[in-house]
Amino acid sequence: MGEIEVRDSAGNPLHTGNFVLYAPTGTMGNVTEIMSDEEGTWALVDKTNLYYKTEILTLVKKEDEKEVGEKIFTREEVSERIEKEKEAVPAEMSDVSVESGG
Repeated sequence: MGEIEVRDSAGNPLHTGNFVLYAPTGTMGNVTEIMSDEEGTWALVDKTNLYYKTEILTLVKKEDEKEVGEKIFTREEVSERIEKEKEAVPAEMSDVSVESGG
């Protein structure tokens, strides 16, 4: 049996060892296995140990991984963001009234 020709959501060839992104949840990981059955072609991703349909995965280059990865914020950056969010909420929505309860 020959190797399965597998493509990601953008049409890029997908192989075991590739680093991929599952966009709906932001899950990223390495493909450890590729299999095919009557429902389609699946890739096992090491981060979750779950199979994903290959056509919804996106191949990510290692240098892109840093851009998509986690960012550490300082206490000041978090405080600034919270203040901006508070300013963006209309005043009538920020006051939760007891009358609205059931």
